[in-house]
Amino acid sequence: MIPIAKGKFSQPRQPRPEDAPKPKPRPKTAGSPRKPRVSDPSLDETILLNPDFPEFPGNDLDLTDGLPLTEDTLTFDEELFREETAPGPAVPQTTPEEDFGYEPPKKTQSKSARRKRRNRRILLVSICVVTVLLLIAIIAGILLLRGQDKDDGLILNNVTVAGVNIGGMTPEEAAAAIHRVTDMTFSVENMVIYLPDTILELSPKDTKAYLDVDAAIQAAFNYGRTGTPEEIRQAQASSLVSNHTIALLPYLNLDLTYIRDQLDRYGEYFNSDYLDSSWTLEGDAPELSGDKFDPKAEPQTLVLNPGKPGRYVDIDKIYNAVLDAYSMNTFEVKTDMSGEEQIPEILDLDKLHAEICSESVDAAMDMTNFEVTLEVWGYTFDLDKAKELLTQTEYGSTLEIPMEFVEPKVLSGDLNEKLFRDVLASVETPHTEDSNRNTNLRLACQAINGMVLMPGDTFDYNKALGERTEAKGYKPAGALSAGTSTTEVGGGICQVSSTLYYATLLSDLEILTRRSHSLPSAYMPMMGIDATVSWGGPDFRFRNNTDYPIRIEAEVSGNKVKVRLLGTDEKDYYIKMEIKIVEILNPNTIEETYTAEEAKAKGYTDGQVKENGSTGYTVYSYRCKYDKATGNLISRDYEATSNYVRKDKIVIVVLPEETEPPTEAPSTPPTDPTPTDPPAPTDPPATNPPAPTDPPATNPPAPTDPPSADTGTASDTPAEGGETP
Repeated sequence: MIPIAKGKFSQPRQPRPEDAPKPKPRPKTAGSPRKPRVSDPSLDETILLNPDFPEFPGNDLDLTDGLPLTEDTLTFDEELFREETAPGPAVPQTTPEEDFGYEPPKKTQSKSARRKRRNRRILLVSICVVTVLLLIAIIAGILLLRGQDKDDGLILNNVTVAGVNIGGMTPEEAAAAIHRVTDMTFSVENMVIYLPDTILELSPKDTKAYLDVDAAIQAAFNYGRTGTPEEIRQAQASSLVSNHTIALLPYLNLDLTYIRDQLDRYGEYFNSDYLDSSWTLEGDAPELSGDKFDPKAEPQTLVLNPGKPGRYVDIDKIYNAVLDAYSMNTFEVKTDMSGEEQIPEILDLDKLHAEICSESVDAAMDMTNFEVTLEVWGYTFDLDKAKELLTQTEYGSTLEIPMEFVEPKVLSGDLNEKLFRDVLASVETPHTEDSNRNTNLRLACQAINGMVLMPGDTFDYNKALGERTEAKGYKPAGALSAGTSTTEVGGGICQVSSTLYYATLLSDLEILTRRSHSLPSAYMPMMGIDATVSWGGPDFRFRNNTDYPIRIEAEVSGNKVKVRLLGTDEKDYYIKMEIKIVEILNPNTIEETYTAEEAKAKGYTDGQVKENGSTGYTVYSYRCKYDKATGNLISRDYEATSNYVRKDKIVIVVLPEETEPPTEAPSTPPTDPTPTDPPAPTDPPATNPPAPTDPPATNPPAPTDPPSADTGTASDTPAEGGETP
C-alpha cells in the first residue's frame, strides 16, 4: 500500500556561492527540544511516497504509519533553513535517485536533464494517485452493492401513512409514530361535512371508525419489497425523489352503510323537487332479422321524460369525498356545490335516434352462387314529430312516441319466389351456313350467357365480349365497313347484339347506347331494331331498371341465334315495336364505261352488274305499350331513328370497236336497210322497301323531329360485325 504524506517542503536547495559568508554554527543543547515550527498553510502540499523510501535526514516522521496522515505535518522554519543552507564544510549529500540505487553521472547535468527527471517523478506520482482512487472506487462500489442486496429492515424513503412520513423507520418506529397521530383522530374526531344550507357531522361512535395500524405499516414496509424485480427497482428509485402515500381505506373499519344512509337522507331532503331528464323503451324488443321478424309484433313505445327543475347536489360525489378524507386522516369535507336551482338537461333526440334506431337492409343475392341473404327490418320513430311534441311537453310530465318498423324494399321471400321467375322477352333470328360466322356467333353468345344484372346495373356489350381476336377463337367473316361488304375477324357478332337489343326493347328496359347499321340487316324481322357494334367504335349498352335481377340466356341452335331475358315481370302491360318509314332514297344506276380491250383485261362484259344497288331509308321506331288484360294500346312512344344509306347500282358498258370505211364505192348503190329497233335494256329488279307497319291510333312524330339523344344515329363509319343485306 502506498502511504500518503502531508507536510511543508521547500524548493530544492541551490548550490551556495563560494564567496558567500559561512553561517555561524548553531549552538545545540543535548536533549533540548527543537524550536516549534510555525505552520504556513500556503505551502501545504500532498505527495505520494513509496513505503521503501528512506527517511529524510533530520526528519523523525515515520511515513509508513497508517493512512491517511491527517495530524502529523512537517513545518518550515525559515531561520533554520537559512542556517542549514549557509556555506560550510562539505557534507556528502544524497538524493532520491541515489536512495533508489541510481548512480548520477560524474559530470554536472544540464537543466533539461534535471527537468526530465522532475517530470518523470511527477508522472509517477500521478499514476499512483489514479491507481489509489480507482481502488477506492471499486471497494466502495462493492460495499454499496452488498449493502443494496442486504435488506436493512427499514421502510423506504418518502413513504407516508396518515400524513406521517415514515420513510427510513423500522416497522416498530413507524407504528409508534402512526399511533401517536391516529389514536387521537379516528376514534375521537367527528367527520364534518359542509353541505349546502347545513353541516353534517358523523361521530366515530356511529361510523365505528378504527384503523388497523399494523396492517397499514405492513403495507408500507412491503412497498419496494414485493412484486416483480422491475417493480421493486422502480419503487426503490421512486422513493428517492417522490412521495408514496399508503391509502388508509383498505385498513379502516368503517360503517359504510351508515355513512351512505346519512348522505342519502340529506339528498332526499335537498333534492326532493329536482328530476333529471330521461327516456325509456317500454315493451319487448322485437326481432328484426328476416327469418325471425314477426310482422304482427307490437313495436315498443319510447317514453320521454323532460325532467323537473329543482335544487340538486351530487350525493355520489360527496360520498366519495368523505371516503377520501378518511383515507387521508382528515376530518373535514367542504363541497363546492352551491345548491342553487338546476334545470334538467334537454334530451338530445338526434343522439337518441342514432342510438336506438336502425335502417332497413334489403335482401341481396350473392353473385358467385346466387344465394339470397336475409333482409333486416328497420326500426325507428318520427324524429321531427318527436322534436315538435317535446317542446310542447311540460316539466314533470311524460311524452310517448311509438316506434315503427321499416320494411325493406327487397325481401328474401320475394327474391326466392320471384327470382328469374318470368321470361321478360325471347327473340330468335336466323343465321347463314357460313361456318366462320357461326363460330363467331357461338363465342359471342357464350360471353353473355348467364350474366346477371342486379337492379340498376348496366350491361356493356363490348366490355362483356372484350376485343375480338383470333387468340380468343374468333374467325374472319363477312362484315360491313362504310356500307361496303368486307371480311373481318369477328364478323357476324352484330347479329347477337341486334337480337339482344330487340329483346331489351320488348322487356321495356332502359337503352343507354345504340346505333343502327349503315344497311338494313336481313336477319332482323324489321328495320329500326338492329344494333351495330365495333371494338373501339359503336357500342350497345342498357340498364336494368327493374326492381329484380335479370339473367341473360343466349345460344346458337337450330340455325338460329336465341336470346332470352329472365326476371320478374310485375308490369300490367306488354311491349310491341312498331316502325314508320319516313324517307325512301331509291338507288341510281351508274354506268362504268370500258373499251373492249379494258373490259377484256378486267373480265367485264357489256351489261354486267358490277354492284347491286340498295334503297336508303330513314326509319322511326316506336315502343308501344298494350294492356295485358284488354289488349288496348296504352301509349306509343318514340324510341329511335335509324338511317340506312342509299347505294347506287353500277353497270358495266363496253364500247363497240370502230371500223374503217371502204376505199372504193360499191358498184351498185346500196339499198336503205330496214331500221331495226335496238333491244330494250333490261331494267334491274326494283328493290321494294319493306311495307311500313300500319300505325296505331296515336300519330308518330313528324319526320323533322330530332332523334332521341340517348340512342344516336347511323353513320358510314366502319361497323364491325355488320351484315351485308
